[in-house]
Amino acid sequence: MKNYYLLFIFTLSGLFVNAQGYEFGIVHISQYDFKVVAIPDFTSSGNTDISDIGFTLVLPAGNADVINEIGLLTARIWSVQQFDAAFLTGQGLGDGTKDVFQFNLPPGQSIVAHTAGQQIDLVSFTIDNMPTVGEMYFLLNSDPIATGAGGVLDSFYNSNIDASTTQDYFSGLAAGMDSFMFNTLGLEESFLTTNDISIYPNPTSGILNISSILTIDKIQLYDILGKEVFTSSSKNTIDVSSFKSGIYLLEVFVKNKKITKKIVIN
Repeated sequence: MKNYYLLFIFTLSGLFVNAQGYEFGIVHISQYDFKVVAIPDFTSSGNTDISDIGFTLVLPAGNADVINEIGLLTARIWSVQQFDAAFLTGQGLGDGTKDVFQFNLPPGQSIVAHTAGQQIDLVSFTIDNMPTVGEMYFLLNSDPIATGAGGVLDSFYNSNIDASTTQDYFSGLAAGMDSFMFNTLGLEESFLTTNDISIYPNPTSGILNISSILTIDKIQLYDILGKEVFTSSSKNTIDVSSFKSGIYLLEVFVKNKKITKKIVIN
């Protein structure tokens, strides 16, 4: 009886260990700027050691491209490999309507402590050529494209969470964060054009000026993680001298319409 009891305890322990994991999610920052996050379902008892991570995003076949990928884990660089619809169908994969983009963080070390449900920022990126229809979504490991590729396009999250061994803790996709419909961006933001708004100098390390022949209702500036760092309904200038260097997103509002511009602070 004792042996059966011990076996039962070990089985339960294994289930609890395997239950720990990380879901992936897409976060819309602004316009065509996004980031992918990992969301743990457990609170770490100490630091976890992230090794390598991978996932694949599906976009409508065509001109849409992934650019400006920026790793959000300290001193880690991601790679992005495109496999377009023509290549996939040539390999007997897909139906010719999808391009896929494989994101990969090579093996390394990132020390992270976290609480359950806390988003861990992995990588930000921009979708180029501004698609207005279609969907961006994670390629499931069970998708015929992924299985046909022999696991090369699979999602995974390799980490050492308990100072013992590194293993894959990817547990699936976060509900409501597994995709993004481009038509939800709407057409209203195109009401303002670069002919209506002047933003200068860009790049800058001092005063950023926003001028227009129209009456500007509000300006807002966000860092690449989507955090608001400045807002004003009375000023058309921003002193960025105290801001960290990097890429920011400026939103300019006129009569509930807006335009979003990428700003570089150096």
